[in-house]
Amino acid sequence: MQYLVFSLHRRSRQSIFTRLCQRTYSSLSGSKRLLNFAKRASLITKDPVWNLVFQLKREREDERIHGALESCNISFLDYLLWKHVVHSPNLNTAVSAIEQNLGLVGKLPADGSANTRQWTSQLPTWVAFSLLCHKVRTTQDAQDGLLRLTFKYSGSLDSTDRPALLILSTHALAHFDMLMPMRKIVEKFLAHTIRFPTFHFNALLHALSGFTRSEEAANLAISILEAMSAREVPLLLETYRSLMRNRFVTLQLTKVLHTKMIHEGVVPTADHLEAFLRIFSKHGAIQNSQEYLHAIRRYCIEHGLTAPYGPDVHLRGADLSGTIHPANTLYIRSMQRDHTSAFHYLHKLLQLNAAHNPRPVTSVPALPSRHAPTKFWSGTKISVDIFDWTTALVSAANDKQTSTSTLVALFERTRERTKQFRPTVVTYTVVLRGLLFRGAFDEALRIWNQLLDSDILLDRKALTAGVQVLTRAGHPQDAFYLLNSFMDAQRTSSQPASLPNDKHIAPATHRWINIIVINEFMASLLRIRRPDVIFQLWDHLEQLYSVLPNELTLTILLKAAVLATKMDNESVRGTFAQLFRTPTPESSSPIDLITEQLQSAHPPSVVGIWRDRRASDVARDIFRTMIYGNWKELRHVEPPASVVHSKNPEATPFYPLVELAQSISIPFSTRKDHDAQTSIIIADTHSPGKEQRYPYPSIVPTDRTFSAYIKLLNFSGRASEISLTLAWMRALQIKPSRNTLSIALVLWAEVSLRGPLFEEWAARRNKGESEYGRLVEWITEWAGQETPTEWDIQQALRAVAAMRDSSFGRS
Repeated sequence: MQYLVFSLHRRSRQSIFTRLCQRTYSSLSGSKRLLNFAKRASLITKDPVWNLVFQLKREREDERIHGALESCNISFLDYLLWKHVVHSPNLNTAVSAIEQNLGLVGKLPADGSANTRQWTSQLPTWVAFSLLCHKVRTTQDAQDGLLRLTFKYSGSLDSTDRPALLILSTHALAHFDMLMPMRKIVEKFLAHTIRFPTFHFNALLHALSGFTRSEEAANLAISILEAMSAREVPLLLETYRSLMRNRFVTLQLTKVLHTKMIHEGVVPTADHLEAFLRIFSKHGAIQNSQEYLHAIRRYCIEHGLTAPYGPDVHLRGADLSGTIHPANTLYIRSMQRDHTSAFHYLHKLLQLNAAHNPRPVTSVPALPSRHAPTKFWSGTKISVDIFDWTTALVSAANDKQTSTSTLVALFERTRERTKQFRPTVVTYTVVLRGLLFRGAFDEALRIWNQLLDSDILLDRKALTAGVQVLTRAGHPQDAFYLLNSFMDAQRTSSQPASLPNDKHIAPATHRWINIIVINEFMASLLRIRRPDVIFQLWDHLEQLYSVLPNELTLTILLKAAVLATKMDNESVRGTFAQLFRTPTPESSSPIDLITEQLQSAHPPSVVGIWRDRRASDVARDIFRTMIYGNWKELRHVEPPASVVHSKNPEATPFYPLVELAQSISIPFSTRKDHDAQTSIIIADTHSPGKEQRYPYPSIVPTDRTFSAYIKLLNFSGRASEISLTLAWMRALQIKPSRNTLSIALVLWAEVSLRGPLFEEWAARRNKGESEYGRLVEWITEWAGQETPTEWDIQQALRAVAAMRDSSFGRS
């Protein structure tokens, strides 16, 4: 069978790995968003330093450089002093050179200029701006040099220049999706009196919108919007548009923007109306979608544009004026889980279109209509087309009442019965996702092969669906090769002709592989019970795909550790492997290592050993390193309740024998290194006199991350740490779900209750509240209405029993 278009011409894996080691990252200096900010800052502030920054992109000494220096009143001596810093080979080298320069400037003789000593006694603004604009090229630059420059040396800049530096840093962090330092940056920004508040506040929001959609990013945007309201700083129309982009916006943020627009009396433009309709329809908010479709009709009528049909065309006596419109396509999407209504609305549009255009449409493009085409901000439509059909198909794919055969039949109708509805890559992706949702993997594989046989180019979403289909259908090795083929094309930025059998790969003008694609691959591996591969992907994530993990990646990793522990406990060999572990040599090539793991359709007999340790211990260390490394104040958080008896492995009667077995099988130096790893990282990130470094700057945990960690604590025999984990959540102001709190209480009860008879005896004699009751009281104070009820606890008991069942984790 044709599982993968690239599988017949696989490249040498060693040569691919060689190219991985020689990879270059996309330079942030080419970021259009960052350069646009610099240009706008030059126009708004009239500061000549921005012209100098543009001239310093390349090392040269000509009339332009001399003119830019003179306009900034910078002496040539200062330029020579900082020239090697500005033109350092990388940002980390430059930041190290800054400290040396600041130590030398005090020894320099004055040249008679009053400004010489002033400019050389601190980090010059033009140096900081130049480094941020031109030298942040890699994730290492962003993790180390960028944070040192932003937090350690920004204080030496003039207060009027700090907002611009923080905005440049935000652009750089958004390019690599490093969200963790942003809360500190926003706090620094809001603590300053800003000279150009309208420009700088809107510019910061525009920079923040470059991050991938997440709760943390949306909350930061909301805090900035609240500060703008308090300071009466207006939100520009283009900022509304930037915040409502697909990549960034959340429904919560959209509602805040909607309210702010009404409060400030802002008249929405066509782009804003379409954006609101797109967002509310995407989330299935049909009432809001109706409201904005009506608003679009009014806008079109007022501006002499062809209006769309209203949302009530299916009702008797409704206003049937209008024509087929892109807004109608968006509105269909709001009927996400009601395919009957979606197709009924689509059918009505077909009827209205046929009444207005009696001549049948038989080919693509459609025959001219006697009505003028609908000209609107999102394009031109003259009839119901494949995009309308595909949007309705989304509802069928999401509707649980739609059977697999019905979904496939609806899709086949677009392929066979009319040329007007010729499927696009989006149509295929919708059907593939619907089949994955129903567990119809063989059928999904057949549709995937149809897509490969066509001449349609794959986009990122289709690639993601293909990776999921191949993995769930039992061909994870082909999914891995698919990822690497696209990553290879992305890395080399070559034309498709350089790749074998490459008709589905478009020119590498954008990034196909991001952390979302990798997360879906890892989640699929989790469902086919391959935690061993997930561990290797985590270890080589940046090396293989030039991406950093986010909170969902960590959540999947924690679930993989739980699954691995459970799988090993189910076999005698796995149980002995936990006792007698021997170091395993690492392959020089992660691609070879993962490929070798995926050659077998079944997982190995032992999957719970990772980095020569128990996988649960490694995952726990990663989580704790993230917690203590990213938030040093959490080291002082105390648990709200204590255990009565421990389930920790160290507390078991046979623990000394286990330790003896491990000491025989694992060299002392290796064991000592493992035990000290977390403490060394934490100590290094918070050493006195050193700027804080974030071990995982791209991870901001959410409720689901903590939920997965709590389950890991249970399976690794560390339920005694659950109360401390909940205290971390509260300190980080993470809103807990009832499900997380319920499972935490069920697991906590196993180590905090003194037994039913003793608890009842203690309660009757007022012997004090139990540790379980103490935690319940603490949760009630924290969670309020989200405190679990008795029904929630019963559901959690069933969930814990299901987790411990032998079928847990199976696909």
